[in-house]
Amino acid sequence: MTEYEILDLVAGSIDSQYDSVALYLSLISGYLIVAYLVGAKLTVAQTIIVSTLFVAASLIQCWGLVTYQLANEEYMAVKAAISPLTEYQRSIADSNGGRFIAGIMALGVFAAIYFMWSVRHPTTE
Repeated sequence: MTEYEILDLVAGSIDSQYDSVALYLSLISGYLIVAYLVGAKLTVAQTIIVSTLFVAASLIQCWGLVTYQLANEEYMAVKAAISPLTEYQRSIADSNGGRFIAGIMALGVFAAIYFMWSVRHPTTE
């Protein structure tokens, strides 16, 4: 595999990471809008269905982000065998950014579930 092909794989993987984050933001925005607008009107079954689909789809995006990060690390190891890595390439190879962002995204899933719960169980003052 040539250096160009490896770097092309890295670019594609980074694009896929951005896509995972964009899809996650769309999922969480949609879920929060549904929770805010109609959360209190949903039946228990409807809430379980919507929440389960949301959690599954969001966690798939988190998993994808980590997977793409692992692929980047492998690609950079192959690239390092061909020629020395630049500072930017070393940052890709040694980065835990994908894992960190996926962790924040996972926390966002729990925050959204709590938001739905708080809409469905309002506190009276």
